[in-house]
Amino acid sequence: MEKLVFAQKFPFSETARNYLKQMNIDMNKLPESAIKRAALMVSKAFSGAGYNFDPINASNDLYETELIAFPIAKMFVSLMRSSNMAEKFSKMIQKNVFLELIDSKKPKELCASLADDLKVNYSLSEEEGFFVSVPLLTYLGVYFVDPETKLLNKPLVKGKVLLTENDFARFLSEVAYAKVFSSLPIDKTQIPKELVALSKSIDSQLVVIEKKNFDAKMLGKIDPNLFPPCMSALYTEQLAGKKLSYFARLTLATFLYKLGMSKTELMSLLAKSPDFDKRVAEYHVNRIYDKDLSPPGHKKIEEYALAVPACAKECRGRHPVQYYISKLRVSNRIRNTKKFAVGEKNVS
Repeated sequence: MEKLVFAQKFPFSETARNYLKQMNIDMNKLPESAIKRAALMVSKAFSGAGYNFDPINASNDLYETELIAFPIAKMFVSLMRSSNMAEKFSKMIQKNVFLELIDSKKPKELCASLADDLKVNYSLSEEEGFFVSVPLLTYLGVYFVDPETKLLNKPLVKGKVLLTENDFARFLSEVAYAKVFSSLPIDKTQIPKELVALSKSIDSQLVVIEKKNFDAKMLGKIDPNLFPPCMSALYTEQLAGKKLSYFARLTLATFLYKLGMSKTELMSLLAKSPDFDKRVAEYHVNRIYDKDLSPPGHKKIEEYALAVPACAKECRGRHPVQYYISKLRVSNRIRNTKKFAVGEKNVS
């Protein structure tokens, strides 16, 4: 049972891999319960929320279901359209690993067990106040996602980085991130057809949820339902985390700026890009606001191949902002008419 619990906590570990091999799972007959848990994992990763498994009174079967769910979730991630899903999923695992280690009843023992499993080169520290020391090259061999783990913040003695118990847990979580991220995406030819179909459904639902959540934040300011087809397409793709061209991103950003979107909201939207660079994004956003830039007209949008088929009928050469204002006026007129009708009915 102890080995199974360890495998469930750290499903990317060698222990987990060996346990799954022993289970000899038929990939064409995956348990429905494991598929559901895998879908939940992906959903939590997509939204940036934490994924929790409550082990209280959990049976062997439940632990095994969780363990099986991990590789299934990796398959889902590998099939999804959102190009930054691998990063989101890996970050979720990273956070889970850190919490599992520091919240353990015996954190030092668990850290050592995980480090041994991952074949991390370390030794117990003789320096007071530190738990372990890690060779400099070993430490630098990990691409750090968490700023807290950067070498700048750590003492270095005789070519070894000194780490406290908490620091070592962070370092191991970074190793876990790298291990999971480097294992994605999985070759699509190795994924069962059943999961391919399910992945498309999950992917579509998550994009819709993301769009609704972001739209809700803008409620009362901007109504995405009134966007011209070309802007609606760019907006949806940006929300889904697709990599847009520079001109596409600039067109969408200037359009949203002209509709009254704040810098904070625009940065939040741009942050969904797989190649997001905060410093570069801030420069361009500040430039848009400082220079009062406007989006291009529909003719230019067509030249840059950003128009969609519906534009031919809907846009009819109108400027994207003019299109939105026109639709907004009609929407307000209908809304006011309904309010007036309801008011008259109440009076009578």
